[in-house]
Amino acid sequence: DLPGDQGHMGPLPGHAPLVTMINDEWDDDLIYKVDKNSKDVELALGPGYLEIAQDKITVLTDWIVSEEDDIDVDAAEEAMQRAKDALENVTEEDEQYDALQAVVARSLAQISVKTRRKSL
Repeated sequence: DLPGDQGHMGPLPGHAPLVTMINDEWDDDLIYKVDKNSKDVELALGPGYLEIAQDKITVLTDWIVSEEDDIDVDAAEEAMQRAKDALENVTEEDEQYDALQAVVARSLAQISVKTRRKSL
């Protein structure tokens, strides 16, 4: 399944062309297995866009976290805490609000991908 702005979808071969937004609220359900050189790899996707065309899926996003990344959980937890602390002093209208939310989401994704890899 892939995230779309109207829920998860499971495209099959020959799927009609489609462009959709990727869900912008990150959670553990946004970790996907993909086939990379005949090896399953888990990815967490940040907000962006997904295009399905001619039996090919293209993802346009600001960030992707892969289980193959060198993830430092302690650094991710520290970054998330700093961003959460900063969020207490801003409103949704402030310029840095979206950037801070993105740090929290990406840090959560890094922690989740790393933790899942250890538990498998």
